[in-house]
Amino acid sequence: MIRLQSIYAVFGKIFLSICLVVFSWGDVSAKVSLPSIFGDNMVLQQNSEVKIPGTTGRGRKVRMRVSWSEKSQTIKADENGCFLFKVRTPSAGGPYKITFDDGDVVVLENILIGEVWLCSGQSNMQMPVRGQLNQPVVGSNRVIAQADPQVPIRMFTVQKATAKSPTTDCTGSWVDNASTHVAEFSAVGYFFGQYLQRQLKVPVGLIHTSWGASNVQAWMSEEVLRGIPEINLDHLTGDVETKLLPQQLPCLLYNAMIYPLKDYVIRGAIWYQGESNVQNPELYGKLFPAFVSDLRSTFAQGDFPFYYAQIAPFPLAKYESARLREVQMHSVKSIARSGMAVLMDIGEQKCIHPSRKMEVGERLAYWALADTYGKKGFDYASPEYDSMEVVKGKVRLSFRNAGLGLTSYYQELKNFEIAGEDKVFYPAKAYIMKRENKVYVEVGSQSVANPVAVRYAFKSFAVGDLFGVTGLPVSSFRTDDWEMAGESGGQPGADR
Repeated sequence: MIRLQSIYAVFGKIFLSICLVVFSWGDVSAKVSLPSIFGDNMVLQQNSEVKIPGTTGRGRKVRMRVSWSEKSQTIKADENGCFLFKVRTPSAGGPYKITFDDGDVVVLENILIGEVWLCSGQSNMQMPVRGQLNQPVVGSNRVIAQADPQVPIRMFTVQKATAKSPTTDCTGSWVDNASTHVAEFSAVGYFFGQYLQRQLKVPVGLIHTSWGASNVQAWMSEEVLRGIPEINLDHLTGDVETKLLPQQLPCLLYNAMIYPLKDYVIRGAIWYQGESNVQNPELYGKLFPAFVSDLRSTFAQGDFPFYYAQIAPFPLAKYESARLREVQMHSVKSIARSGMAVLMDIGEQKCIHPSRKMEVGERLAYWALADTYGKKGFDYASPEYDSMEVVKGKVRLSFRNAGLGLTSYYQELKNFEIAGEDKVFYPAKAYIMKRENKVYVEVGSQSVANPVAVRYAFKSFAVGDLFGVTGLPVSSFRTDDWEMAGESGGQPGADR
């Protein structure tokens, strides 16, 4: 009996030991785990202090070594097993390795140092280089076929997800510049990054996070939207019936597709979105600057450059698209370190997704090259309406950013309208004029003897025909601020 009790005692101790090991495994034996954005093939921002978060066992020490430095760092994980390294990156180069050692070794391979940009928005940012069913991207097959893995462009696509509260990780992985990867990546993002890489001659990392049909409030935080009374956030605290798509519910994409990226150091962001907010341009005028501020606050990297595409013409309701383009044009003045690529010449009457994505990416790249990287000798901002003057029954329109003047490529200007005090708009004749080294557009109509207002291409769909001499199109605009009331000819503020 005594011997049997001894055996029980021995087995009891063994069982207790096993239990202690099992239940403490997460505290002392967990292996280093990193968010998916930190992985093999990634590009880290050059000449900056990058942050690398992760988890391991609670209270466990982690040693990190980067191959571009002889120094290593050791950090003790907190009570939740979390750690955060900060390390300076050198000038562009690579490939490098990063090694983590907490008893088990984790190695990140094939890392480049260069320029990192975030690419976000809705379907016109999401559209892949290959195009999609019955919707082409001009030049895509050539670009895909010529893609070379040795060209240092790396791409990370955040998989679509929603969440009611901020999440710490997302799904995705870094891939190289192989044809199969290029074909599936955002066309606007890729053409932007490809143009930068060719001009800067450094590795470029592109983080793509977008979702078709999403509105801007879906990409904003609860903290910011709580201060905007027009936005309903009931869905965050309960199950609410709604006709909205999941990507149109406030905060859900921010929580799942922006917040998990917050520790990744970027140079700047490009944005192509707005079509899902055309029904309320006034609200968009309030939301859009708040969104940019929110994005910058989340990444906590100061006022990084933010360049966006103005939505292209598309026949929605008569003025919806034009009003939103107007809001986007005015937002440049209210958003620090921002710039807008005008797309008046590439809209498609039968498809909301313009096929000429290469022009979009390149025009955004012009902004980055000039405004962020200081390159000179080329135009990057489109000519913009500045002021008007009435002279002998005609209106003279002056423009900013038109150093070499304006052009219609020798075609008749067909998008101008003019109105008198009755606020009725008539088609107008318009001519590009030059007097005393000043270039302007002269607009007039026999139907309007005393003009007071002019509009250019101020409709949801119009094919832009006014450009700067270097090829950048002029945005649709109006000189009046009248309410957009009428929908048929002869009504105040309406076309005739």
